[in-house]
Amino acid sequence: MGTLFVKGVSKLYTPSDVLEGVSILIEDGRFRAVGKGIEPPPGAEVIDGGGLAATPGLIDPCTHIGVYPLEWEYGEHGVEKSDVATPHLRVVDAVDPYDPAFREARESGVTTVGVHPGSYMSFGKLVDETNIMPGTTAVYRTDGAPLVEEHGVVVAMGEHVKRFFEANKLAPTTRMGMAALIRVAFRRAREWMGKKPEERGVDPVSETLARVLRGELVAYIHAFSSRDIAILTRLLRSLGVERMVVVHGAESHRVADLLKSYGVPVILGPIVFSRRSVELRELDSSLAAKLEELGVLFSLTTDHPTIPIQYLTLVAAAAVGDGLDPIKAIESITLRPAKILGLDKELGSVEPGKVGDLVLWSGDPLDPSSRVVYTIMSGEVVYSRGG
Repeated sequence: MGTLFVKGVSKLYTPSDVLEGVSILIEDGRFRAVGKGIEPPPGAEVIDGGGLAATPGLIDPCTHIGVYPLEWEYGEHGVEKSDVATPHLRVVDAVDPYDPAFREARESGVTTVGVHPGSYMSFGKLVDETNIMPGTTAVYRTDGAPLVEEHGVVVAMGEHVKRFFEANKLAPTTRMGMAALIRVAFRRAREWMGKKPEERGVDPVSETLARVLRGELVAYIHAFSSRDIAILTRLLRSLGVERMVVVHGAESHRVADLLKSYGVPVILGPIVFSRRSVELRELDSSLAAKLEELGVLFSLTTDHPTIPIQYLTLVAAAAVGDGLDPIKAIESITLRPAKILGLDKELGSVEPGKVGDLVLWSGDPLDPSSRVVYTIMSGEVVYSRGG
C-alpha cells in the first residue's frame, strides 16, 4: 500500500459537521491526517479535491449481494427449503464474489456490506419467503472479499415465514408455533453448552446458537410488524440473548421504548417500496425521522436486490425529504451501520487511524444528480469516473 493525498476537498461530511477546504492523507491503507495546512509527503499520489465533496465509504449493513446474483440463471440459494430452521448454514458459502453488484456498489461509493441469508422482496418474483433461522450472516468488502465470515444469525418471524412453511408443507404455521420452535432450539443449545466437551457430540445447530448465547454472534431479528419485533426481542432476551439487531422494522417506531430498554438498534428498510403486505402498512420514508426523534439508533438499508445497492444514497435522500436531517442521513449510511456491525473503531468516519475508505463526489452526496468521482478503499483507488 502506498500513500494517497487528497488535496483541499470542497466539503468533508463528518458525523457532527461539514468541514470545508480540508485535505486528507492516507498511508498504508489508513487515514493519517485530516485538516488544513497538510502537505503531501514525497512520492504520494495526489488527487485534487477542489470542487468535490467527500464522505467515508458507504456501508449497507443488510443485503443479499452475491446470494441472488442472477437468480434466473443460477437459481435461488438464499433459503434452505428442506428444514424449518438451519442456523448452522453459512451465507459465506453461497456468495458469488463475481456478482456484478459488487462492482456497482464500488461505483456508487459503497465499500462495505452486510450479507444475510433469507428472503428479499421483488416486484417481479415472489421470493420473500424464509425459514425461521436460515443461517449466519457475513460482512463483506465490496471487492468481494469477506471481512467477517460469521457475524450473526438470522431469526425471522412474520408473514414471509408463514408463507415459507405453507408453501413447503412444513410446521409450524402460527406465531405460537414459531416461538416454541425458537425456544426449544435455544434451550437445547443451552443444555449442549452445559455438557462436558467430550459428551457434546456433533450438533451444528446447538453449536451455532451457543455462540449467540455467548454473545459471539448477533441475533438479527428479521421482522416488520411491531407485534413480531416485540415477540422476538422479548423471547430472545428471556433465553439469555444480549446482542440483538432488528432488521426491516416497518413498525419499529411503535416499540421504540422496548428497543431502547434492551439497547436494540434497527437496520431500517427498505423504506422506498410498495406496501405489498399488511406488515408494510406503515412503510414510508418518514420512518427514519420518527426513529431519530424517538432516540432509537438506526441505519438505512437497500436490502439489495430489493432496492439495487447503487441507490443507497437515494434511500437516504428520501429520508431527508421526509424530515431527517441531512447530516444524520449520511451518518445512517456510514458511521451508524459501522456501529451496529461493531466495526466503528475501523470504519464509518474519516478519522486518523481508521481504514482509509473515502468517496469523492461531484456534488452533494444526497443530490440525485451528483456522481461518484472516486471510490477509495484502504487507500487504493478502486473506481474513478472516466478512468
